[in-house]
Amino acid sequence: MTASGGDSGRDTRAEVLQAARRLFGERGYAAVTIREIAAAAGVSPAMVMKVGGSKQQLHSLATPLEPEPLSGDVPLEGIGELLVRRVLTRRAQAGAEPWLRALYLLADAPDPVAARQEFRERFLSRFVASADAPGADPEVRAHIHRQSDHLACLMLGLAAGTRTMDLLDPATTDNEAAIHEYGHLVQQVVDRMGDHPAGAVARET
Repeated sequence: MTASGGDSGRDTRAEVLQAARRLFGERGYAAVTIREIAAAAGVSPAMVMKVGGSKQQLHSLATPLEPEPLSGDVPLEGIGELLVRRVLTRRAQAGAEPWLRALYLLADAPDPVAARQEFRERFLSRFVASADAPGADPEVRAHIHRQSDHLACLMLGLAAGTRTMDLLDPATTDNEAAIHEYGHLVQQVVDRMGDHPAGAVARET
């Protein structure tokens, strides 16, 4: 077996870089080990080092595709399917998965409270902006924050399920059906943000 592929035509270098790109994208640089990359690629740690030279250099060679941030101009109507499609597309492209990586970054964070707050600001601020405005009704604020927590749970579950547990396997799953069905669940939560009797404030974001 060689780094260029000498085992029955196997392209070992490509397999190592693909495994590294996936793991770095899911968990971030610090949480991934050379041994884990080797196991994912089905090679020895020595072969991984032969391909990359060092963990830092390997990360440079296999830098995950960073997703474009979702524009704040995207309407909330239909955003459920869009959020799900982005997660499944990132998996197909071996891109970085920010929802899943947030879990690993939190585990390594020196200040978990600050890390959780940063997560909320990065992923949920769009959905709770109106509820956090000065003078917002406390009941509305609590309702919207609860729904935003539901949204985060759905998206974290999707990211972990597809990346870590290999659920919704692309080889056996109708991708468009999965996007429609899971997207409907996400959209229901988004829509509930505006369903509180005190006013549909979330729809203004």
